[in-house]
Amino acid sequence: MKMLATSVRLVAFSTFWLALTGGAMDALYYGAPAVLLTTSISLALYPATQPGIRLWWAVLYVPHLLLRGFLGGLDVARRVLDPRLPVRPGWRRVPLLTNIAEVNAVLGGVVSVLPGSLAAGIRNGALEVHMLDTEDFNLRSLQAEERRVLRLFGMPVVTPRYAGENRGRS
Repeated sequence: MKMLATSVRLVAFSTFWLALTGGAMDALYYGAPAVLLTTSISLALYPATQPGIRLWWAVLYVPHLLLRGFLGGLDVARRVLDPRLPVRPGWRRVPLLTNIAEVNAVLGGVVSVLPGSLAAGIRNGALEVHMLDTEDFNLRSLQAEERRVLRLFGMPVVTPRYAGENRGRS
């Protein structure tokens, strides 16, 4: 497993270096040590034993995330430009399906891209979410994003242990 992770990172950083230098062979004198050093630092900061993102799922997920981010920007702009300023800010605590820090960190970033929401941290197994409009909070959308992030890490997606519409209410 560690050998595979090291090889993948080495190939990725080498490809990135070649793209930066346009494949110039005289750049290998600096490129080879830079790629080796970058790979070593990468493995030190995020060891191969940590859960990794599945590349194929990432390729499928990024366009979805970009679209959600764009729609989120439109939603915020609509609220700001509306003369009634339809904002009812508040907080929700949303229980999480996993306690794996890497998965929850990515989920927090994803939630912050969703329309009108910002992940403020994790406390007692729940994601603290601030939102622009508590009445417009879409819990099912957030739960779907959580399942997508779990798939992104190759984690089993289980049925949420919290039933009903009250999940996430505090």
